[in-house]
Amino acid sequence: MVFKNPTEDHKYLSSTDIEKQENLSKELLQSLTPKELSLSSLESQYGPRPPFNFTELMDWYLKAFKPYLNSSDTSKLNKFVHNRIIVDGQFLHFCRLNNITVECLFKESIVSWKTDNNYEKFFAQGAFLIKNKDTEFLHIAAFHKGCQYEDEISFFVIASEKNYESYLKLRNSFDEWVQQRDRSNLHIRVIGGDDISYTREHSWDDLFLPKEMKTEIKNAIEGFLFSQDFYVKNKIPWKTGILLYGNAGCGKTSLIRTLMSVYNFKPVTIVSEADNDMIREAFTYAEEQSPSLLYFEDLDSLFDRGIDISTFLNLMDGIATKNGIVVVATANNISKLKANITDRPSRFDRKYEIPLPTKEMVHIYLNRWFDKLITPAKCKELSKQAEQYEFSYAYLKELYISSMFEALSHNRKAPTIKDIDNAFNRLIRDKNLLSSRTIKTKNYLK
Repeated sequence: MVFKNPTEDHKYLSSTDIEKQENLSKELLQSLTPKELSLSSLESQYGPRPPFNFTELMDWYLKAFKPYLNSSDTSKLNKFVHNRIIVDGQFLHFCRLNNITVECLFKESIVSWKTDNNYEKFFAQGAFLIKNKDTEFLHIAAFHKGCQYEDEISFFVIASEKNYESYLKLRNSFDEWVQQRDRSNLHIRVIGGDDISYTREHSWDDLFLPKEMKTEIKNAIEGFLFSQDFYVKNKIPWKTGILLYGNAGCGKTSLIRTLMSVYNFKPVTIVSEADNDMIREAFTYAEEQSPSLLYFEDLDSLFDRGIDISTFLNLMDGIATKNGIVVVATANNISKLKANITDRPSRFDRKYEIPLPTKEMVHIYLNRWFDKLITPAKCKELSKQAEQYEFSYAYLKELYISSMFEALSHNRKAPTIKDIDNAFNRLIRDKNLLSSRTIKTKNYLK
């Protein structure tokens, strides 16, 4: 097996590309406008639409819309609840690509909302005739009053026995297309929340970790991706787990970003307020999108918030073990994790303590950010002081940003010694490590 860069075989779509394809344009809006039917005209012919009983509501739609089916035997029609199709931008784009006609027979309403990229997402309620050369069926999205007398929307399909198999084929093709489309967009799937866009702009060279550790993690990930046949042949679950722990701001999240950028993983995570059902959904979705990167940030805090450890462990290595998943978890304090998580190799095969940067690593990092803005002597002094005050990479990055902000706020293109020292002292105060002392420096700027 030859390892390939993920961009070689896949066209990755940005959130802007996807939202543009799914936008509620004027053309789409017109296509979702019925030519003749209205609720009043339907009720005048078929009686009042039942507001409560969902079975009666389905029967009403069946009577009202079966004349639009071209099936030779409309007496053998079936109603299928829990349909997987919603008439929205995604489904209509699929139909455009596959020569499927969607005719709006009756429109009840359109729910729409603006996206982050100022496009209009939507889904429509009403009755729609969906057909191609192989099949036809009615898709219904209907408002009704639920058991708590609240407005609900339920979805169902009306299809003849003759068209049932071809309806299933179309529906399953749509499911597969959605899954592939989901893999081919640069979004982190967030169970319990909104998906997050990301970019493939990080590399191993950008990652500041001890060289030996970085090499070991890189080999572990690529070894996992190369070895699917070995796992299958030996009936071993094709999964691996990596636990990263240590001080905040030292590179744990940066490592996750690197894995998402370099390898063809579908990234999956959960919201911080996740419950046990969301954990189960995350593992299920990750397996569907195999190979996937399922990551949990601040695993120690996750259990503090009520996630059941037994549920998590069963999903990691229980009877229903998931395949094709790399599970990466981070923790600031590994001592808060129980031994049944940290001391079981089949759960987290590899554990790495991400250390604070050494003086040498600080020097390299500062050189990358400040480049020629400071002299080597000044960089060396800052490196020594940063190690003394146990600065993480996050603090070092903030030192550069704060120094530049200070300069720009005074219409200077580059920071002065005073700008850098002020930023350094401010960061130390943030860490509660400075009382009344200040750092004295010499003029090392070029």
